[in-house]
Amino acid sequence: MTEAIESFDELVNRRQYFRIVDRVSIEVSKIETNQQLVDKFGLNPEFGLISEFQLIDVESKHLLRALSDKDKSLGQLLKLMNKKLDALARVIALNHQAIPADSMFDVNLSEGGISYIQSREYAKGDRLAIKLILFPAYSGLLLEGEVLCCHKTEDGFNLHIEFLEIPEIHQQLIARHIMRLQSQQKNQQTTHQQPE
Repeated sequence: MTEAIESFDELVNRRQYFRIVDRVSIEVSKIETNQQLVDKFGLNPEFGLISEFQLIDVESKHLLRALSDKDKSLGQLLKLMNKKLDALARVIALNHQAIPADSMFDVNLSEGGISYIQSREYAKGDRLAIKLILFPAYSGLLLEGEVLCCHKTEDGFNLHIEFLEIPEIHQQLIARHIMRLQSQQKNQQTTHQQPE
């Protein structure tokens, strides 16, 4: 029997997840017995719109690749249409989804969990509803998590959460987000290191 995971670092290292430090909108709320995730937050219908579009992107990627191999012009046209739909979804989400300033945090994010410093103490094992918005795409995810640990710090409480029963498709969205940011960071480092 394996030992229980006690922190976000152990979770990431043991499960070999990629992770990144990122600025996100996150709200958490303790789930009581028999409560549903959707009951914890006042969600508008547009909340998951961009995530839904991204899930469709993941599912249709191989079809787009196959079409592009046969007809490059058609492939390019479909990619442009996809970009237009993404832009439209972002505008709709921004118009209907105010992001509270107090929900913005620097977090350590992986496919398996998240950790960040916030103002409230939670007990180990507490089940949490998590409303997460990833930028710049404005992907909205509603997840369930369990508190691995919550330590007092000078700035508040360092909360370590493991995602529970996360759908594979949501895990893929988080993984794609992490890889995209890591790629951007590497490109920025390469640009800064080039001699003038």
